[in-house]
Amino acid sequence: MLKRILKYNIGVGLTLLLFFALSTKASAFTLLADDQEFNIPAATLKNWQKPTNANLKFISLEPEKNADAFLLTELGLRNKTKVKSTFLEYNLAAIYTSLKDVASEINGEPEDAVFKTENGIVTEFNPGKNGRDLDTKSSVDQIISDLDAEKKESALVVIQTENKKKLSETNDVGINELIAYGESNYSGSPANRIFNIKVGVNKERGTLLASGETFSFNKYLGPVDGEHGFLPELVIKKEGTVPEFGGGLCQVSSTMFRAAMNAGFPITERRNHSYAVQYYAPQGTDATIYPGVQDLKFINDSPAHILIWPVLEKGNHLRFYIYGTKDERKVEFEAPYVYDKKPDGSMKATWGRTVTTADGTIKKQVFNSTYQSPALFHKTLELPGTGTPTETTPEPTQASDTPNTIPAQ
Repeated sequence: MLKRILKYNIGVGLTLLLFFALSTKASAFTLLADDQEFNIPAATLKNWQKPTNANLKFISLEPEKNADAFLLTELGLRNKTKVKSTFLEYNLAAIYTSLKDVASEINGEPEDAVFKTENGIVTEFNPGKNGRDLDTKSSVDQIISDLDAEKKESALVVIQTENKKKLSETNDVGINELIAYGESNYSGSPANRIFNIKVGVNKERGTLLASGETFSFNKYLGPVDGEHGFLPELVIKKEGTVPEFGGGLCQVSSTMFRAAMNAGFPITERRNHSYAVQYYAPQGTDATIYPGVQDLKFINDSPAHILIWPVLEKGNHLRFYIYGTKDERKVEFEAPYVYDKKPDGSMKATWGRTVTTADGTIKKQVFNSTYQSPALFHKTLELPGTGTPTETTPEPTQASDTPNTIPAQ
């Protein structure tokens, strides 16, 4: 079997977006702004490239200035190699309208960093950020220059405004910057599962881990029962996929696993689910937990404390951010690879990672996962009022999540 391996270097360990980002429609042109990308579909690009007589009458770019001056002076003088009439070959109003939508996602006031602790847990946190303001005029100029050059992307011009208080100024334990993050999507989850995910996220948020200390997911999770805020949801157990308090927590642990992998931390305990679950694609990147039995553990081998700060973002998107102090480690992955896939839903997967430290030491970890057929985890129910048992089988690609991949104790 020919095994196709994709290797890539994530440097600071910030992204597995190649694997975990939401799918997007094909883009005909891409606008770039720091860590953001805005995909321009073919229909919009085609509209941009339609000349219009309205260009010379278009004043909306800056109401206090005449459009003629904008087109023939401001923009034209920015690029000496291009004649001013070039701008008349595009629909400037359409480009500007698109940039207005983009600006709403880029622009923002500066925010000072906040770091407050209570009993060893971070209770209030903001990494801080600089203010940003899209320079529309310069961006239009740049877009047209790139379109003329037949490029497929253009870097927007963004003006930065420094914030007054940096993260490094808020603490003395080395929480200075973002080291890495992991992400997942739980769209399609039932209400109880979403509720448990939110509770689990709140349990892990604010964890501070000293250099050399081992992180235990279950330690910070605590008891999983109704008294501690959890609801019943489907859990994989030997006797079937059955309701139990905390179902869905593996969305939280799996996302934490991905963040720790991205950070290059040594993983000391991790196990995959009994069968493949849709929420954890690509398979091989999940980590199941079950308090008292199965845990997720890793060592903070960075030079300072780390802060774990998970965030529930738009679109049922979960991210686990890890803040601390970067070192010179280099993190490379072999793409999660699924093989031996069978019609009954069983399969195997492997995920490899190589960490090269500043002194040249190479540390390699490979995580092998074996997923059984969902049919092995039938759930037996009794039909109300009949006393007649009936079996239901989780669908291989639609199975609910569970924090238990081992026989019931």
